[in-house]
Amino acid sequence: MTANFLKYMSFIIRRERIMSLVWILAMAGGAAIFAVLYPGLFQTPESLQSMSETLNTPAMVAMMGPVYGLGKVSTAIAMAQECLIWFAIAAIVMNIFFINRHTRVDEELGRYEMLVSLPMGRLAGGTAALFSAFVLNIIISLLSALAIITINIDGTTIAGAFCYAFSIGLQGFLFAGITLLSAQLFSTARGSSAFSFGLMGLFYIMRASGDMLGNVFSYISPMGIGLKIEAFYTDAFWPCAVLFAEALAAAAAALYLNTRRDLGAGLFPAKKGRSYASRFLRTPLGLPWRLSKNTFIIWGISFFILGLCYGSVIGELGSFIESNSMIKQMLLAAGGSPASYVDAFLPMLCGIMAMLVSIPAVGTINRLQHEEKRGRMEQLFARQVSRTSMFFSSAAIAVFEIIVFLFLSMAGLYAASANTGLLSVNKILSACSVQIPAILFMAALAALFVGLLPKLTALIWIVFGYSFLILYFGRLFDLPGWAEHLSPFGNTAQIPIEEFTVTPVILLCLLSAVLFTAGCMRYRSRDIG
Repeated sequence: MTANFLKYMSFIIRRERIMSLVWILAMAGGAAIFAVLYPGLFQTPESLQSMSETLNTPAMVAMMGPVYGLGKVSTAIAMAQECLIWFAIAAIVMNIFFINRHTRVDEELGRYEMLVSLPMGRLAGGTAALFSAFVLNIIISLLSALAIITINIDGTTIAGAFCYAFSIGLQGFLFAGITLLSAQLFSTARGSSAFSFGLMGLFYIMRASGDMLGNVFSYISPMGIGLKIEAFYTDAFWPCAVLFAEALAAAAAALYLNTRRDLGAGLFPAKKGRSYASRFLRTPLGLPWRLSKNTFIIWGISFFILGLCYGSVIGELGSFIESNSMIKQMLLAAGGSPASYVDAFLPMLCGIMAMLVSIPAVGTINRLQHEEKRGRMEQLFARQVSRTSMFFSSAAIAVFEIIVFLFLSMAGLYAASANTGLLSVNKILSACSVQIPAILFMAALAALFVGLLPKLTALIWIVFGYSFLILYFGRLFDLPGWAEHLSPFGNTAQIPIEEFTVTPVILLCLLSAVLFTAGCMRYRSRDIG
């Protein structure tokens, strides 16, 4: 039995040899790159201290976590405070995809049924996937820690490097256990991944609330616990122990539930559909909408809550500036005001919300490829359904999602910040709506991949990751303008601190139309499957 378990694990490793290598290079290489770049950002103790005081505002605490070590700030502390949460999110995403791919997806496609027919045990598959994820996280953590120790920027300690790296890896491993648990609860890969990503969003919001308001949520959220390590300052390892214990508990619950359900089913039974499809469901638009409806509702609620969270940050930011005479005097001396400070912060918030809105839009386009991979599109095209109509139907739903989700984000942002008087409806509307061409470009790029390179649709997330890094770290590292313009989100006006220019909007829209047309034409002519 052990030999079969090891064979199955080696099978997983072989399947993941390319994707896992990409993740290892991206995560460990990213840790090394940031460790190299940070010493050039803050060359004096005064600049480090000024940066830490800037991060200690409610808005930045909600975004990145609590600030520590104000008495003796080092370059290593600054790097950990600004980077840990984002590397942890990347590790979480990696683990959700990894576990879902080797559990619920394989089960949904009928592959796992062939494997369990062999003498390897009912729990071997889930255990092998979980252990493979653990090995992947350990490798990333060790390489990241060794890279940071080797570069040895100011303030680096061996304990701090391993504390920082293992916090990232263990947060990811915890979500590997959570995803394995969700794979037992839901009967579809879409439901399993949606549950895991939903928990990630909930834990991030809980952490932001706990860190900003000082409540217990930051200790309930695993992402909040992961930030308690205070890397390169106190180097507390107890959060790592807590995360590992929670991961083991989630994994144990998942393996137990695996023995209580039927193969191919989830503990939450799938809802029975109607005996006969409605007239709308029998249209090319009806089926993609039916597949997207539940996810649409979840995303819509999530974006409204996200807007509320960012709106509350704006309110706290205004109160903080008003109550802090030193910062208020600095703003007034520079010719600014609390309102101007919020105006400078608003484009980043709107850019982040716009990039997040692009995720479900891209997912809707990519669903064409997922359905094709599972052999379902052939059944549709065998009837009187054209490929063009299915392609345009998915695009129409993606555009509808972009408009609705962006509106819900803006509504939440305004609702939570209205009492401050710092943001008007027109200001929020202008700052967010100017991002629509960039979101459309992301959807059109996904459509190009679906039509032209269906096996490489995951490459769209490289563009997404690059755009996020440029938005968040571009100005910090003083990158050249051309690097910013390589991202679609780097070509939109930063309203209200910049004047609106129509040329980038027209170019993005034209490029989106060209990419979508090319993807559609290729989708019509290539072999399906």
